[in-house]
Amino acid sequence: MKSNAPLLRRRICGAACAVALTLAVLPAPALAAAPAGGGAPPPGAAGATRFTDITGNWAAGYIQTLLEAGVLTVPADGLFDPGDPVSRLDFSVWVSKALELPAVTTPLPFHDAGRIPQTEQGNVAAAVAAGLLQGFPDGTFQPDAPITRAQIATIFGRNLQSRGEVPEARYTQLFLDGASIPDWARPATIVIKDQLIYGEPCTPLACFAPEALTTRAEATTLLVRFLEYLSAHYHQAPLRQAAPRAGFTAGMWYSNSDQAYANLQQDGTGVNELIYGGYDIIAGGLLQGYDSPRTLAWAGHHPDVPLWVMVQASSLSFLTSDQQAQSLLGNLVTIVRRAGYAGVNFDIEGIPGAERAAYTTFITNAAGLLHGSGAKVSVAVPSETAANLGESWDAAYDYPALGRVVDQLITMTYDYHYAGGNPGPVAPISWARDVIAYASGVMPPSKVILGLPVYGYIWNVATDGGTAYWESGMENEAGLHGATITHNAGADEGTFTYAAGGSNYVGWFVDAQGAADRLALAHDAGIGGVMGWRMDYNSPDWWPAFGADLAAWR
Repeated sequence: MKSNAPLLRRRICGAACAVALTLAVLPAPALAAAPAGGGAPPPGAAGATRFTDITGNWAAGYIQTLLEAGVLTVPADGLFDPGDPVSRLDFSVWVSKALELPAVTTPLPFHDAGRIPQTEQGNVAAAVAAGLLQGFPDGTFQPDAPITRAQIATIFGRNLQSRGEVPEARYTQLFLDGASIPDWARPATIVIKDQLIYGEPCTPLACFAPEALTTRAEATTLLVRFLEYLSAHYHQAPLRQAAPRAGFTAGMWYSNSDQAYANLQQDGTGVNELIYGGYDIIAGGLLQGYDSPRTLAWAGHHPDVPLWVMVQASSLSFLTSDQQAQSLLGNLVTIVRRAGYAGVNFDIEGIPGAERAAYTTFITNAAGLLHGSGAKVSVAVPSETAANLGESWDAAYDYPALGRVVDQLITMTYDYHYAGGNPGPVAPISWARDVIAYASGVMPPSKVILGLPVYGYIWNVATDGGTAYWESGMENEAGLHGATITHNAGADEGTFTYAAGGSNYVGWFVDAQGAADRLALAHDAGIGGVMGWRMDYNSPDWWPAFGADLAAWR
């Protein structure tokens, strides 16, 4: 069952706000770098690594945003089922994770708590402890029941009420059926007042339809908008940016999933730059995304690790519209100043070669504005070598011109072999040498940052179909199938083979030794440093492999 934009407007918006909700009809965000969309399951998990049924769905951008943040997880069958009603359990878990509520071990107070999977009880208990969930008068939670519009609005309203906002019953009078909004849902009037949820068309007034159900696609849209509202209205004081520094950069992109945050707490001081993946440029040149309070708090306690924000792009319309570009950059400056980000990383991929000049102009203008606000600018670009200049995938990225205006140019030196092609090394070190040689010849070498993949692929040899796994997931998959990982000296990567289900598989990934060697390569070549994609599921031996050298070079 598929959802669509007209359904969204019928469900959550009256005719008066149809224009506003048209902005929700978006294409899926661009994938920043494989394995974008959450990469592989955590160690021990099985199944697909991306949702297989959201391509072309109007809410794909919102779904992808929450997947990248670790709010959503991909089940074994790979399906999100965007048109199905969202259950009380699923939405409660999503809200708990999105609000970064630490899971708690307090027993749930519901008679049917046993129907809630053990892996999700901590998230539900956290929402209960935060006062967002109360259950039914009969003492049940009814996890599998579809959640209603009144229940969703009440959850949001309770959160806003805890921040000092006050319910106002008069807002129920906006709806023809306002009297049917139950007393327990009065916090929903805060959400109505803040225009976070609207009514459905009725005559002569809109209806709130408190008992109407919400699809999973609609629920992700509402949740992302709620998080955007919190970022805009309840942000903490701006970070104190670290003083500009010289020296070798060893950074990581960061997704803010629970696993990434755990890694940040454990290993974050092992890097000296962090890029938070928080925003996406959508249709009309608008910015979609939100800040992470816990990530900002961590950065506030570690001012020597500058926190940047990454901007991706679902839509490239801003490249052909000066008005969109100017508005976009103005909004971005506001976000940077509000949070105190040290810089902005533009990871804008899939740009047609015909837009080469337009992209260069956009980055030049962005650098001027952001530098004027005290922020730095970096771009993530496809890897170029002297031998492959002007290829279709990199024609839009003018290395010399970009190098003149940005502070860092990060070469995405990965996916030499990728999921849709033949098996082979993901980032052979000989290729990395060639990329470094070209980039450092057309700009100051100190601006060049070598992209470092913290992931790999496992291919079915017969079909050439590959599946992405984070680095620790590669090690885990090898262990599950009794495969021995060997280090291929030529590619400087780990590799293994195994047979399962009548098929043969081969895996390639940059292992701990390969990571250390690429770090040494970057240092010895005199470039600015390395940037790993991403701080999610690296194995415990990944950091110590090069920690000693890194400590000396920084």
